[in-house]
Amino acid sequence: MTNLRGLITFFCLSLSLLAQAADVPDAKPMDQNPWFDSGKYRVHFSTFTSDFLQPETAAGLQLTRAKDQLLVNIAVTEKNADGSYSMGQTATVTGTATNLMQQMKPLSFVQVKEPNATYYLAPLRFSNEEIIHFNIQVLSEQGETLNVTFTRTLYVNNR
Repeated sequence: MTNLRGLITFFCLSLSLLAQAADVPDAKPMDQNPWFDSGKYRVHFSTFTSDFLQPETAAGLQLTRAKDQLLVNIAVTEKNADGSYSMGQTATVTGTATNLMQQMKPLSFVQVKEPNATYYLAPLRFSNEEIIHFNIQVLSEQGETLNVTFTRTLYVNNR
């Protein structure tokens, strides 16, 4: 009987902790897929703080590592005949970041070419808990324009 009470107590405590975690902004699920499909193209997008990069990698890409600097990552893939997607394709990527005060910052993307992939990174300084709306334009090599929009709440990395 003691083991059953302990199990019930553990279960109730776990539910309580899960309910508390639901109130934390980081615990919210993303409201959209981290990609945008248009015709034969898929544009993948993500954001992460630049201090995630190793110092050597950041230096090689001429990017500043900082807990309050975001990197916007864009990769364009093309759908193959078998339904799979190619690795990152070459494209022209531009965009803007707009906060809730309607302050707009242009994003300056740097092309990163690896043996089997191409992707684009743009740095952006931000404040803790800042909500940013991203508006990205991708021009494929074939001249097709893809418009991608997404929103992120950004948190300064305090580790």
